[in-house]
Amino acid sequence: MNITTLIRDISFWDEFAPWYEKWLTRGNYHQSIIREISQMVEPGWRVLDIGAATGVLSIPMASLGCSVDALEPSEGMRKIFNEKLRSLAVKNIRIIDETWEEYETSATLPYNLIIACNSLHLTRGGIKKGMEKVFAHASEYVCLVTEINQSIFIDFKEINALQSEYEFLYIKNYRVNSSFVFEDMKEVLALSELLNTEVQVAEEGGRLIQPDSTDIAVLWWERR
Repeated sequence: MNITTLIRDISFWDEFAPWYEKWLTRGNYHQSIIREISQMVEPGWRVLDIGAATGVLSIPMASLGCSVDALEPSEGMRKIFNEKLRSLAVKNIRIIDETWEEYETSATLPYNLIIACNSLHLTRGGIKKGMEKVFAHASEYVCLVTEINQSIFIDFKEINALQSEYEFLYIKNYRVNSSFVFEDMKEVLALSELLNTEVQVAEEGGRLIQPDSTDIAVLWWERR
Protein backbone atom coordinates (compact mmCIF):
# COMPACT_ATOMS: atom_id res chain seq x y z
CA MET A 1 0.00 0.00 0.00
CA ASN A 2 1.65 3.21 -1.18
CA ILE A 3 0.99 5.72 1.59
CA THR A 4 1.31 8.85 -0.54
CA THR A 5 -1.56 7.75 -2.80
CA LEU A 6 -3.95 8.14 0.16
CA ILE A 7 -4.54 11.88 -0.08
CA ARG A 8 -7.50 12.35 2.27
CA ASP A 9 -8.67 14.62 5.10
CA ILE A 10 -8.21 14.11 8.83
CA SER A 11 -11.58 12.37 9.26
CA PHE A 12 -10.39 9.64 6.88
CA TRP A 13 -7.21 9.10 8.90
CA ASP A 14 -9.30 8.84 12.08
CA GLU A 15 -11.16 5.92 10.53
CA PHE A 16 -8.13 4.46 8.78
CA ALA A 17 -5.92 4.49 11.90
CA PRO A 18 -6.62 0.87 13.01
CA TRP A 19 -5.87 -0.31 9.47
CA TYR A 20 -2.66 1.73 9.41
CA GLU A 21 -1.57 0.01 12.63
CA LYS A 22 -2.34 -3.44 11.19
CA TRP A 23 -0.36 -2.60 8.04
CA LEU A 24 2.46 -1.29 10.21
CA THR A 25 2.74 -4.19 12.65
CA ARG A 26 2.30 -6.93 10.03
CA GLY A 27 4.95 -5.56 7.69
CA ASN A 28 8.45 -4.05 7.68
CA TYR A 29 7.97 -0.89 5.60
CA HIS A 30 9.80 1.38 8.08
CA GLN A 31 12.72 -0.93 8.87
CA SER A 32 15.26 0.83 6.64
CA ILE A 33 13.97 4.26 7.70
CA ILE A 34 14.39 3.48 11.39
CA ARG A 35 17.87 2.09 10.76
CA GLU A 36 18.80 5.26 8.87
CA ILE A 37 17.51 7.54 11.63
CA SER A 38 19.21 5.54 14.38
CA GLN A 39 22.58 6.20 12.73
CA MET A 40 22.04 9.96 12.87
CA VAL A 41 20.22 10.90 16.10
CA GLU A 42 21.94 11.24 19.44
CA PRO A 43 20.70 10.84 23.04
CA GLY A 44 19.35 14.08 24.44
CA TRP A 45 18.20 15.49 21.12
CA ARG A 46 14.92 17.40 20.96
CA VAL A 47 13.00 16.11 17.96
CA LEU A 48 9.84 17.22 16.19
CA ASP A 49 8.10 14.41 14.28
CA ILE A 50 5.61 15.90 11.79
CA GLY A 51 2.70 13.58 11.10
CA ALA A 52 3.74 11.00 13.68
CA ALA A 53 0.76 8.68 13.08
CA THR A 54 0.82 5.91 15.71
CA GLY A 55 4.43 6.54 16.73
CA VAL A 56 6.30 4.43 14.21
CA LEU A 57 9.33 6.76 14.26
CA SER A 58 8.73 8.67 17.50
CA ILE A 59 8.94 5.59 19.71
CA PRO A 60 12.27 4.31 18.30
CA MET A 61 13.76 7.81 18.60
CA ALA A 62 12.56 8.04 22.20
CA SER A 63 14.15 4.65 22.90
CA LEU A 64 17.44 6.12 21.68
CA GLY A 65 17.21 8.84 24.33
CA CYS A 66 15.58 11.63 22.35
CA SER A 67 12.83 13.89 23.67
CA VAL A 68 10.15 13.82 20.99
CA ASP A 69 7.30 16.19 20.19
CA ALA A 70 4.98 14.12 18.01
CA LEU A 71 2.70 16.24 15.86
CA GLU A 72 -0.44 14.29 14.92
CA PRO A 73 -3.80 15.90 14.11
CA SER A 74 -5.76 12.64 13.72
CA GLU A 75 -7.64 11.60 16.86
CA GLY A 76 -7.72 7.98 15.67
CA MET A 77 -3.95 7.89 15.27
CA ARG A 78 -3.38 9.61 18.63
CA LYS A 79 -5.61 7.13 20.44
CA ILE A 80 -3.53 4.17 19.25
CA PHE A 81 -0.30 6.10 19.86
CA ASN A 82 -1.29 6.87 23.47
CA GLU A 83 -2.22 3.23 24.08
CA LYS A 84 1.25 2.19 22.90
CA LEU A 85 2.94 4.76 25.14
CA ARG A 86 1.04 3.48 28.17
CA SER A 87 1.84 -0.12 27.31
CA LEU A 88 5.54 0.60 26.82
CA ALA A 89 5.74 3.11 29.72
CA VAL A 90 7.39 5.67 27.44
CA LYS A 91 7.70 9.08 29.11
CA ASN A 92 9.81 11.18 26.72
CA ILE A 93 7.19 11.70 23.99
CA ARG A 94 4.69 14.55 23.92
CA ILE A 95 1.82 14.10 21.47
CA ILE A 96 0.55 17.38 20.03
CA ASP A 97 -2.93 17.68 18.52
CA GLU A 98 -2.14 20.17 15.75
CA THR A 99 -1.51 20.27 12.02
CA TRP A 100 1.85 21.43 10.70
CA GLU A 101 0.12 24.52 9.34
CA GLU A 102 -1.08 25.43 12.86
CA TYR A 103 2.05 24.53 14.83
CA GLU A 104 4.63 27.08 15.97
CA THR A 105 7.87 26.02 17.62
CA SER A 106 9.72 27.88 20.36
CA ALA A 107 12.41 30.22 19.07
CA THR A 108 14.19 30.07 22.43
CA LEU A 109 14.59 26.28 22.41
CA PRO A 110 15.02 25.08 18.83
CA TYR A 111 14.89 21.42 17.89
CA ASN A 112 17.95 19.38 17.09
CA LEU A 113 15.96 17.57 14.42
CA ILE A 114 12.72 18.12 12.52
CA ILE A 115 11.61 15.03 10.63
CA ALA A 116 8.67 14.49 8.28
CA CYS A 117 7.89 11.02 6.96
CA ASN A 118 5.18 10.71 4.28
CA SER A 119 3.25 13.60 5.77
CA LEU A 120 3.98 16.96 4.15
CA HIS A 121 2.17 16.10 0.90
CA LEU A 122 -1.03 16.22 2.97
CA THR A 123 -0.45 19.81 4.12
CA ARG A 124 -1.74 22.92 2.37
CA GLY A 125 0.68 23.69 -0.44
CA GLY A 126 2.13 20.19 -0.35
CA ILE A 127 5.74 19.16 0.27
CA LYS A 128 7.24 22.37 -1.09
CA LYS A 129 5.24 24.66 1.20
CA GLY A 130 5.66 22.28 4.12
CA MET A 131 9.44 22.21 3.71
CA GLU A 132 9.61 25.99 3.53
CA LYS A 133 8.19 26.07 7.03
CA VAL A 134 10.49 23.28 8.22
CA PHE A 135 13.58 25.17 7.10
CA ALA A 136 12.25 28.40 8.64
CA HIS A 137 12.20 26.82 12.11
CA ALA A 138 16.00 26.58 12.18
CA SER A 139 16.50 23.14 13.67
CA GLU A 140 20.03 21.75 13.71
CA TYR A 141 19.10 18.95 11.30
CA VAL A 142 16.23 18.31 8.89
CA CYS A 143 15.16 14.91 7.59
CA LEU A 144 12.57 14.38 4.86
CA VAL A 145 11.29 10.88 4.10
CA THR A 146 8.92 10.45 1.18
CA GLU A 147 7.75 7.85 -1.27
CA ILE A 148 8.82 8.27 -4.88
CA ASN A 149 5.95 7.16 -7.08
CA GLN A 150 3.82 8.20 -10.01
CA SER A 151 1.19 10.03 -7.96
CA ILE A 152 3.44 12.85 -6.73
CA PHE A 153 6.37 14.39 -8.61
CA ILE A 154 9.08 15.73 -6.32
CA ASP A 155 11.98 17.86 -7.53
CA PHE A 156 14.49 17.58 -4.70
CA LYS A 157 16.67 20.33 -6.18
CA GLU A 158 13.69 22.71 -5.90
CA ILE A 159 13.19 21.70 -2.28
CA ASN A 160 16.85 22.30 -1.47
CA ALA A 161 16.62 25.70 -3.16
CA LEU A 162 13.91 26.78 -0.70
CA GLN A 163 16.57 27.60 1.89
CA SER A 164 20.01 29.15 2.24
CA GLU A 165 20.99 28.23 5.80
CA TYR A 166 21.38 24.46 5.43
CA GLU A 167 24.01 22.23 3.91
CA PHE A 168 22.52 19.30 2.01
CA LEU A 169 24.17 16.18 3.43
CA TYR A 170 22.89 13.27 1.35
CA ILE A 171 19.98 11.36 -0.13
CA LYS A 172 19.46 7.62 0.08
CA ASN A 173 16.88 5.63 -1.86
CA TYR A 174 15.37 2.39 -0.63
CA ARG A 175 13.05 -0.18 -2.18
CA VAL A 176 10.62 -1.18 0.58
CA ASN A 177 7.91 -3.79 0.96
CA SER A 178 4.57 -2.00 1.38
CA SER A 179 2.36 -5.09 1.24
CA PHE A 180 -0.73 -5.40 3.43
CA VAL A 181 -1.28 -8.72 5.21
CA PHE A 182 -4.87 -9.66 6.10
CA GLU A 183 -6.17 -12.15 8.63
CA ASP A 184 -9.20 -13.11 6.55
CA MET A 185 -11.53 -12.01 3.74
CA LYS A 186 -13.65 -10.03 6.20
CA GLU A 187 -10.72 -7.65 6.66
CA VAL A 188 -10.22 -7.43 2.89
CA LEU A 189 -13.86 -6.52 2.32
CA ALA A 190 -13.93 -4.04 5.20
CA LEU A 191 -10.85 -2.17 3.93
CA SER A 192 -12.23 -2.22 0.38
CA GLU A 193 -15.39 -0.54 1.69
CA LEU A 194 -13.42 2.13 3.56
CA LEU A 195 -11.22 2.91 0.55
CA ASN A 196 -14.16 2.68 -1.83
CA THR A 197 -12.13 0.47 -4.14
CA GLU A 198 -11.56 -3.25 -4.48
CA VAL A 199 -8.47 -4.44 -2.65
CA GLN A 200 -6.79 -7.12 -4.73
CA VAL A 201 -5.22 -9.92 -2.70
CA ALA A 202 -3.25 -13.07 -3.34
CA GLU A 203 -2.65 -16.10 -1.14
CA GLU A 204 0.97 -16.54 -0.12
CA GLY A 205 2.05 -19.10 2.45
CA GLY A 206 -1.49 -19.48 3.72
CA ARG A 207 -1.92 -15.71 4.17
CA LEU A 208 -3.96 -13.18 2.24
CA ILE A 209 -1.68 -10.40 0.99
CA GLN A 210 -2.10 -7.28 -1.07
CA PRO A 211 1.41 -7.46 -2.58
CA ASP A 212 3.05 -4.09 -3.10
CA SER A 213 6.39 -2.34 -2.99
CA THR A 214 7.54 1.24 -3.42
CA ASP A 215 10.63 3.40 -3.47
CA ILE A 216 11.37 5.89 -0.71
CA ALA A 217 13.90 8.68 -0.47
CA VAL A 218 15.55 9.77 2.80
CA LEU A 219 17.13 13.24 2.68
CA TRP A 220 19.21 15.00 5.35
CA TRP A 221 20.25 18.62 5.83
CA GLU A 222 22.49 20.22 8.49
CA ARG A 223 22.23 23.87 9.50
CA ARG A 224 25.37 25.87 8.73
